[in-house]
Amino acid sequence: MRLRPPKRLWAPKAGNSQAEYEDASRVVYPHLPAPGGGVARAVVSDGASESAFARSWAAILADAFAAKPLALSSLSGPALANWLEPCQKRWREAVPWQRLPWHGETKARNGAMSALLGVSFQEKKNRRNLSWQAVAVGDCCLFVIHGNALVLSFPIGDAAQFNNTPPMICSNPANNQGLWSRVSQISGECRPGDRFILASDALAYWILREQEHGRQPWQTLMRLNPGEQWESWLHNRRAERTMRNDDATLLIIEVE
Repeated sequence: MRLRPPKRLWAPKAGNSQAEYEDASRVVYPHLPAPGGGVARAVVSDGASESAFARSWAAILADAFAAKPLALSSLSGPALANWLEPCQKRWREAVPWQRLPWHGETKARNGAMSALLGVSFQEKKNRRNLSWQAVAVGDCCLFVIHGNALVLSFPIGDAAQFNNTPPMICSNPANNQGLWSRVSQISGECRPGDRFILASDALAYWILREQEHGRQPWQTLMRLNPGEQWESWLHNRRAERTMRNDDATLLIIEVE
């Protein structure tokens, strides 16, 4: 059992440049089989536009999970805070404090906000099977598809659950009070033919709405290719108002 090369599609809000894109995604595959079992990682983060330097914060969180994912089997509130500490330090060091106007500095002191969804794939000792674990804060979603059926939607299972105030991780530790209570975790075993779809919120909402209307939106997403085809499809969804105009990020990982 192995993971096929991932598909990664992304785009900023309509009217924004790529430099204004505030999501982030990373995929790291090891060379499998690996001594002691290998680990593959995939992550999507979504910076909140209303917070300061959210683009940087989303990228820092994605980099951190790709380089050293959270130990999900023993995750706790203190362990999460320890994992976040170097991320928060890196964000503070990246902020151009001396060039900020007073009102910008006040906003930056409050910190940047981002949602985070991370998935780890662990090679089992027999090197024939894979297990997976996922952690989420906020409304980036993981969908597991098998045999053209949706078998899991995590951490949100209903389009009506999306709102304008999702849980988020802050670059200012003082604003992460109660964060541990907003962390969702789940795990499972991979099967050949499984497809793992990681999506930021606007795409995740669209997927759930389409599925709730009896359609299989993952079939459409599987056919899309980066570039003009993806951009045209996304433009049409936004134009018909079935998808909110927001940064869009999609990762698709297949098991074979």
